[in-house]
Amino acid sequence: MTDRHYWVRISEDGRHLGAGFLVTRVFVLTAMHCLRRVSSEDARLELELADGRVMTGRLCDSAKEVDLALIAVEGAHAHDLPPAPPTDWPRPQVRWSGTYCPPGENTQLSGRVTHAPIDYRSAEGGESKGIQLTVDQLLGDYSGYSGSPVDSDPVRAGRSDPFERGERPVVGILMEQQLSREDPTTGSNVLIAASVRHAMDMFPHFSIDWLRNGGHAPEPPHAVSQEPTEATVEATAQRASREADVVLRSLRQWEEAGLITSAEAQEHRRRTLRQLGDWALGGDDDD
Repeated sequence: MTDRHYWVRISEDGRHLGAGFLVTRVFVLTAMHCLRRVSSEDARLELELADGRVMTGRLCDSAKEVDLALIAVEGAHAHDLPPAPPTDWPRPQVRWSGTYCPPGENTQLSGRVTHAPIDYRSAEGGESKGIQLTVDQLLGDYSGYSGSPVDSDPVRAGRSDPFERGERPVVGILMEQQLSREDPTTGSNVLIAASVRHAMDMFPHFSIDWLRNGGHAPEPPHAVSQEPTEATVEATAQRASREADVVLRSLRQWEEAGLITSAEAQEHRRRTLRQLGDWALGGDDDD
């Protein structure tokens, strides 16, 4: 798979729905309106990669008020998926581009970020942070590109620059097209994208606390303490090991995607392994 081809084409039973992209090796971020025609919220979706491989996924969470959705790739770790792309905050007056094309279309979009970040209201009425873009390719209708990633020229900062030479971070996800003021029945070449960094804040799947709890809501404390049996101790040990593995793998993905720094990743790895060791030795976690 070539660089920047981390987009995903989403379908159900062969019917094209829209686009998304691998925000990690486990999750696909997309626009919720791309899924409005699914047969059910538990529908099995086909996820086609740029190299032609097709996986399956299911809707695992949504922020409907801001028109965003998250799809979990089934058996993600059994696939040799590409590293998640680096992400960045939106900035104005930089060039942007996309490599995704809808079925039957060969035109890749590009243009300039005119305003970022902006406050915009989705069709569902929710407010979030977005990016206003102009597009160079005058197609008239850009609806087929909804949900696809927006790459931008990186803004470099000397030795602290997090992006390798030639890397283009993802800053947005295409959401909607502005109507022409001269003719409201037609679209303009002005598009709105959701800020990826702000979009990820909408989902608990990208918080350290969620990962540290194995992807579940915290369990309430038990009112009565019971003496653990050998079977429950073994089951708890297996669960703790699985949850630590989830955290460590996710931290690696976040670090590769540029979502956290190497120092942050190392600190969270240290804490996770220390907690696992404290539990095995019967100690308490003071963090």
